Parts: sequence; C-alpha cells; structure tokens
Amino acid sequence: MADATIQNELLARIRNLEDLLHKQVGSQTGDPLSPQTSPSATTGSVGESDSALGLGVPDLRSSSLPSCVGTLQTFAAGYVRYQPLVSQWNAPALSSSSTGNNTSLPDISSEVPEDDDDLQIPLARNAASREELLAILPPGRYCDALKDVYFRVFSPLFHILHDLTFEAEYQQFCHDPNSVSISWVALLFTILGIAVTALDDDDPLLSDLGREKTVSRNVKALSSRYRSAALRCLAADGVTSRHSINSLQSLVLINYARIQRGLSTWTLLGFTHHVAISMGCHIDPERFALGAIEREERRRAWTGLTMLYTQQNHSFGVIDPRMLSQDVKPPLDINDVDLLTAGTEPTTGPTQMTYLLLEARLTKIAGMIREALFNFPLRFSLAQIENEILAVRETCDKRYHLENGTLEPLTTHQANLNILYSDIHQLFLLLLRPSLCRYLQGEITPETCAARAKCITSAKASLAIYRNLYDTPEFAPYKWYNSGTGSFHAFHAAIVLSIILLYPDSQYEFTEIKDLLWSTLDVFAALSNRSNFCSKAVPVLRNIMFVPAVPSHRHILTSNQ
Repeated sequence: MADATIQNELLARIRNLEDLLHKQVGSQTGDPLSPQTSPSATTGSVGESDSALGLGVPDLRSSSLPSCVGTLQTFAAGYVRYQPLVSQWNAPALSSSSTGNNTSLPDISSEVPEDDDDLQIPLARNAASREELLAILPPGRYCDALKDVYFRVFSPLFHILHDLTFEAEYQQFCHDPNSVSISWVALLFTILGIAVTALDDDDPLLSDLGREKTVSRNVKALSSRYRSAALRCLAADGVTSRHSINSLQSLVLINYARIQRGLSTWTLLGFTHHVAISMGCHIDPERFALGAIEREERRRAWTGLTMLYTQQNHSFGVIDPRMLSQDVKPPLDINDVDLLTAGTEPTTGPTQMTYLLLEARLTKIAGMIREALFNFPLRFSLAQIENEILAVRETCDKRYHLENGTLEPLTTHQANLNILYSDIHQLFLLLLRPSLCRYLQGEITPETCAARAKCITSAKASLAIYRNLYDTPEFAPYKWYNSGTGSFHAFHAAIVLSIILLYPDSQYEFTEIKDLLWSTLDVFAALSNRSNFCSKAVPVLRNIMFVPAVPSHRHILTSNQ
C-alpha cells in the first residue's frame, strides 16, 4: 500500500512537471523574438583577427533560429530527410509565405534521390577479407599517378595529412602490401577517389579505369567505387570501436569528397565527429606525450573536420554550435619538412598549411555573417565583419605575393589564391546583400550606394576568377572546383549583376555587365558535361539576361523632383 502511494505521488509530480514544461514551451513559441526588433551594436571592437574570430559559442538562450527552417521531405519508401531552404540567406524574405516548420513536401513523385553513391556508413563489421579489399585497387602505375594528382592538387587545399609520412608508408606498401594497417588502405582508397575528380576529360586514366560512356559518369563511378572500398576497409577494421589517425583521416577526407560532389554528408559527418572525440582530438595534443608529427596530424584532422562541420551547420541553420567551443590550437603554419627539424626559419611566402588556415578563418567569418543577418542582438556590426574580411584579404596578398609584387610561381599557390579570393568575394556579396536590397527598393543613401558599388566590384571579380580558372591551361586540374563550388559562386555573382542590369547607372555599365554575363554563360555551358549545377544554371541565366532594363533609381528620383 505504501509503495502504491509513493508511485502515485511520483506520477502526479511527473504530470505537474510535464504541464509546466508544456506551458514554458508554449510561452516561448507564442512570443518569438520579433525580427523588427532593433539590434544593438556590439560595444567592443574587434581586435586581432584570430581572437575576434575565435569567440566561443553564442548564448543559445539569447539567439533565435530563422522562422523558416525548411521542410521535412518524405519519400514513398518511408525515408525522411530534412530539407533546408533553398537558400538560408533568403529566410527573412520567405518567412511571410512559410506555412510551417515541419511540413512534408506535398508533391514528391520520385523515390529517394540517388546521391548516396557510397556503399554505406561503416556501422557494422564487414565480412570482406584483406585480400578482397586489396583486389579492388587499380594497378600500381595507376595508384602512383592518382596519388601524385592528389598531393599536387588536393593536399595543398585540404592539408590534413603529413605528406612525407604518407609517402614513406606508400613505398612500404608497394614493397609489401601486408605491412600496413587496413585503415591505411582505407586512406589510400579515399585519396584515389578524390584524385580521379581532378583528371582531365581526355586523360587516358579515366578510360582505362572506367567503363562509362561519358566523362561525368566515369568520374562519378570511379570516385564512388574507391570511397565505397574505403568504407568497407573501415568496416573491416571495426571503426565503430577501434580508431586510428588513419581511420579518422580517411573519414574526414570522405566527408570532404562527398561535399565537393554535392552529396549528403550530415550523418557521416556526425559519426566522424564522434570518432574524433573518442580519440581525444577535441583536446589539444600538447596535453599528451606525442611527437611533433602526431600532434600536427591531430590538429589538422580536427581543423579540417571543424571546417566541414561548421559549413554544414550553416546549411542547416546552425543547429549544433557546440563543436566550436573546443579549445584546440590551430595547426602550425609550416611545411611538412619543418616538422622533422628542431627549428624552423620564418617564411613570408605561403606554406603547405597557409591555405587551410586562411580558409578556416573565412569559414568562421561566414558564421559571423549568418549570425549578423539572422540573430538578435548582434555581437558584430557589419562594418566589423567587413574589416575581418579585408584583414584576410590583406593576409592573402602578403603571403602569396613576393616583395616585388609578383605572384608565387607555383601553380598550386596561384590556384589556391584564386580560390581564396573567390571565397572572399562570396562573403562580401552575402554581407552586403541587405544594403543592396535597400538600394533596389529605393533607399538611396551613401551607405546603399557604396554597397551597390562594392557588390558590383566583387561580382565582377568573382566572374573573372571563374573565367580565369577555366581558360588557363595550368588550372585544368581544378575543373572539379569550377564545376562545383566555383560555379555556385559564379552563379551568385551573375545573379547579382543581373539584378544590377535591371537598374543600370549608365549605358556603359549596362553594356559591360551584359557582355560579362554572356562570357560567363559560355563557361557554364562548357562545364555542363561535368556538372549538373552548370547544366541547370545555363537556361536560368539565359532567361534572366533577356529581362529588359528599367530606369535607374536616381533617374526616377530626379524626374519626380
């Protein structure tokens, strides 16, 4: 009897707690933070770039997610996928037409999209033997060629490996395939899968290794084959319970490859995050008794993972900012060979790590922009964020140029700098978008006029980079970038200029922008055989360019006066 009384009391308390919780949630959702609330500017000034960008996680109690958070996409087979808005940057503009936060798409006639072209996430031990996995590798000469492509093109862009260590292990593997771990074989497969995306259309490697009829299908099939083999290796290694630096590096690079291919990544990225935590990579390696190379390998893997994780957070509306709070020092800005020596000579030029470190800063700035546009109160003013972008651009100019003003001669450095500049101009366009919109709505002020001019400058520069990467023969190995992220940046810039084209300040400006857009359209058309994005962008841009111009705002204001 006493036990029954106690149970009833506990149940009553639980019901009371549930009622209180429901009331609390109802009061919070019923009184959302109005977007009309005037934001308060931050009182503190931004100091050094690294310290300003390294701020901790924003207080979730004082921040709010956009009212439009996307939809749930439901398929006939029962699968459900969260679909963010086409562009989170348009969330405020679309909020008035949103019908709900968790609305299934009404007209889904297709099955699950065929974008999951890897085998599976390695959550179960695979029965494949070591011999079966090694048999998937291409002949040795092809492995050599693809390995060299990776370290020439991709390693400088996403430098999470210690190249000299991998090369020594690769030579050991060539001498005795059984001398390396199965997780190292997974890393090799991952490298091969990434490298094939940089092969030129007429490279005999594609036709020798693949059997598809088109270049794009060959690249997709080969990269998928090798990524799948990498995941099978990790499954055979029991990655859910046993982890090594090679297995973590492989997982990070698989996520990187999938993002570059435009594939779903969020689930595998979360798994990779937890593997890194289980290895203690969220703690700075100086706290452990590790050698210099192992310390930097951990920092590089964590930095690369953090960048990918942050980018996906932005795409999903910054759902989980906890990862940004970890206190791990950034990797050293030195070349791999310097880790083998006791001391290093300071260098004014770029190192193997320079690009990744600058890209990490730009990723953090992208987070600042998103927070400034969607969250109140503001921690950063738009002017502060613009200064941060300018600081990174100044660093790029200094690190990638010699004292006489000439660019570092290596093609890799030239390509890296072009990609950094493309990212910088993309951030400018995102940051200045609200001011440009106010200008287009008739708010003609010195601020909005300056924003218009800056947007035109950045958009033109972005399209010039896009064209340069396509036209220059030395940049042919970067066609994968131009077909993906580069095309996205160019499309955004082209849309901005297309809007400017509706309200030109002069006939000269109209003609100049029109010619530039036609030139850009040619590049999109040329890359359509490799990129679905480019093939879809061509008719959109062609239709937009035929929209007639209207009198400029200044002309209208002058006429009214």
